[in-house]
Amino acid sequence: MKKFFFFSMFGFLFLFFAMASEAIVSVKLQELRFGILRDQLMNYELSSQTLRERLKQMFLSKDDYMTEVKVNILESGIMNSETEGLDLKMNWKDKFGLYVINSVRFLNLKSPLELEEQQKTIIRLQFAFYMERTRKYPIASKKYQELEESITATLSDEMAFTLLHHGYCLVMMGDRDKAYVKLNKAIDLFPGSHYAENASLLISFLEDGQKKKEELKSKKKSPEELAYSLFQSGDYEETLKTLESLPTLTNDQSYIKARSMEELGKTSNAVKEYIQLVKQKENKEVAIRANRRLLLIGNFYQENKSLVAFSKEEATKLGDSKAAENIEEGKSLVLKPVIIEKILKTESSANLSKEETTELNQIKDEIKLSLEDSKQETKNLALVVSEEKIPLVPESSPTSEKKAEEPPKNVTQNKEANAPLKLKVKLRDGREVVCDEVLIEGNLASLKLGSFGLNLPYDLIVSVQSSQPKKGKIKIGTNTGVAGEASKWIQNQSGDWVLSKDSENPVTRAEVKYFRL
Repeated sequence: MKKFFFFSMFGFLFLFFAMASEAIVSVKLQELRFGILRDQLMNYELSSQTLRERLKQMFLSKDDYMTEVKVNILESGIMNSETEGLDLKMNWKDKFGLYVINSVRFLNLKSPLELEEQQKTIIRLQFAFYMERTRKYPIASKKYQELEESITATLSDEMAFTLLHHGYCLVMMGDRDKAYVKLNKAIDLFPGSHYAENASLLISFLEDGQKKKEELKSKKKSPEELAYSLFQSGDYEETLKTLESLPTLTNDQSYIKARSMEELGKTSNAVKEYIQLVKQKENKEVAIRANRRLLLIGNFYQENKSLVAFSKEEATKLGDSKAAENIEEGKSLVLKPVIIEKILKTESSANLSKEETTELNQIKDEIKLSLEDSKQETKNLALVVSEEKIPLVPESSPTSEKKAEEPPKNVTQNKEANAPLKLKVKLRDGREVVCDEVLIEGNLASLKLGSFGLNLPYDLIVSVQSSQPKKGKIKIGTNTGVAGEASKWIQNQSGDWVLSKDSENPVTRAEVKYFRL
């Protein structure tokens, strides 16, 4: 009996440890895959680069429109990727392995492994960053605060990103005391990192601006000088208050007023000021700067065809048509947001807890509120456009286009024949980007168009094809030269490049350095 009991226990323990070992390996592989994909898709280091450029533009070169376009392109590629690969599908064996791992971690006084919680954190981060880059700072700030309270891994990239970007949002909202707390915490927790570097840069800009403001006040300088100093330091609320104390404004001061209103989200009011500045004839330089702001607003921040058409025409009159071309070129590289569509399509299901369902519905409500604000701002902008007697460009309807505006077939064919050859890059989430060339550096793909570039995770690209397959072929290059030419290249399941899904002799993924026409 004792022998039977002994062998039974031995057999049970053997099966338990065998199953536990297999489950632990499975969980660890999931953790490794999740970590690699997270780093590729979230682009944390690239986010620091774009924030640095945004800060330099904000404090040092506010009218550098080329930098602003580049930042908008870069930001659209950060945390704006389909996260299907990050969806964790854990079966009972994986859950058992996770339970074993967390039991051991508990005995070693370590924090538990929370893969599913990390997945939710990434969705929240994507949403908060989208709200930040669309200037919905109060919503972004609220979400970053919730993230800071919910992230358990204090020294993770997610925490560093949250602290840095929350500090930036607080600065833009005018709450600088709280911003200093977040930024200093990022410096203390992540010394020597790109997060700490950017936090220090932002603090130094704020301190310099505050010092200049105090010097001007102590020397009892004029409100005109004070307004300019406040504007340069990014204190837009105080800039507007100071300008309101002046009886009349020069064209330069009116421009500063409009820029301050734009940064504070009062876009339609800013556009009204810009249009008046474009129409005035006394100061051509201010007219050019104001018109570039209209081009940026109409193309990036509050899309409006009539405003774009008006500002393009004015750019030609002002001899600044190159700027209009550059801005439109940059616009074509900006990716549409994935996170908003993903959240709005997500339905509450039985496998979600009450807290998760409540949070999901809350985010949906905030998105809808944000979209309603955007619609209202669009209506306000349309009203300004009509008041200023700018011809409205009607939205295209399929029926009217076919009946009234459809060109003859031979005209369309001539246009296509004369159009420059481009690369059409298709992404995994269905989005398509047109560019001149694609450069591959490690896990990053850089899509080049004119003076601009869009950086994306290499894994996001599904195919690269010619805009005119009959006219031009795409060269795929490696370190040893051109490896092949075709009108279309497809990335197969192994990540290698082939002419079609079934073709042999692929070009190995790691060897590829560029795609060019």
